[in-house]
Amino acid sequence: MIYDVIYEHLKNIRQTKVGTIQSAATIIDPKHTVSQTIDKIIKNDSYDAFSKHGKTVYGTNVRELLSARAITNMKVEPFLHPIPSVSPNDDLEKVAKIINHHRTRSIPIVEKDEILGVVKAENVLKVLSNLDNKWIKASLIFTPTPITIDHNTLLSSARKIMISKRIDHLPVTDNGQLKQVLTSYHVLQTLIPEERLGKKTMAEKRITRFGSKVKNIGTNKISQCKPNDNISTVIKSMLENNTSFSLVMLWDNIQGIITYRDILDLFETKVENDIPIYIIGMPDGERDADMIGSKFKKTLQRLNKTSPEIQEARISIKRQRIWGTKKLYQITALIITPHKTLSFKEEEWDLSKSIENINQKILKSLSKKDRKRSKTSIRKILR
Repeated sequence: MIYDVIYEHLKNIRQTKVGTIQSAATIIDPKHTVSQTIDKIIKNDSYDAFSKHGKTVYGTNVRELLSARAITNMKVEPFLHPIPSVSPNDDLEKVAKIINHHRTRSIPIVEKDEILGVVKAENVLKVLSNLDNKWIKASLIFTPTPITIDHNTLLSSARKIMISKRIDHLPVTDNGQLKQVLTSYHVLQTLIPEERLGKKTMAEKRITRFGSKVKNIGTNKISQCKPNDNISTVIKSMLENNTSFSLVMLWDNIQGIITYRDILDLFETKVENDIPIYIIGMPDGERDADMIGSKFKKTLQRLNKTSPEIQEARISIKRQRIWGTKKLYQITALIITPHKTLSFKEEEWDLSKSIENINQKILKSLSKKDRKRSKTSIRKILR
């Protein structure tokens, strides 16, 4: 049971205090324009930006700002949303949970109502790199078949893909061959009028408008790995190339992608049960959050009576988007047996309903499997 071993392997790392790996935060004013906010993000070479009002911390990030229009006049306030913070004495397990659920890359560290800094996903990877992780393979954590685009794709189309799919990386190909990777950071820079970009940015890459083709926009500093490479190798490559991704390649073909969040998925929350349950991205402080583990636990206990072959179960909870006060959740459940891994997915605006739906899918699927196996056995007996 590989995830049980990984959970114990990362025990000390999960308990690392966030104050020991603190970085500077990008602080913005809600009254600033989107253009001013983008300027500050680029100047600080950051992905997330934060603002504090009362006791609540608000945040936005590069991907969320891609949908902005008329950036020189539009205020950034509509793009800000509440985000949980941590204290210097909180541990990395809590950080990983928030990053994965809110699909961001850094979490604000708050003490005495002041944002002291942030803990970045990149900082967590640096701590993780101190462990011997050579037995954990890339094939265990990568996201398969990532979306790719041709180098003749319009920049506007690439932007729409990133916004609708909520992704930050698009490998760019020419006649099927990988050329570069377009990131949300590159697309964000195209929002700024050309004359306002710093000299360093202009020297590194000429920015074109959305009506132009992607062509050579993106980064050639690409971290690559093979499915059988270990994550120590993957993390080292990502840190050395200063990239937030690693492409999983086989025979010059893109098999998958590994991002910060894929690696932080290893920092699961374990629910005590006869069958080990690991929850990724448990949403602290949100309505119905406490019932997630208990409902899933009851489902597995029920299944264990008829399907004792289940070894482990994993749930990934990600907040897809916010519409007013409503939140869209994506929940993915993996049921691991000796023979194969069963996957179930559900998207719902109601977290409780989403959990209920996915539990019903699991029960229905495994019940069918048990009935089929039972009928087969009867036929064999009659022979």
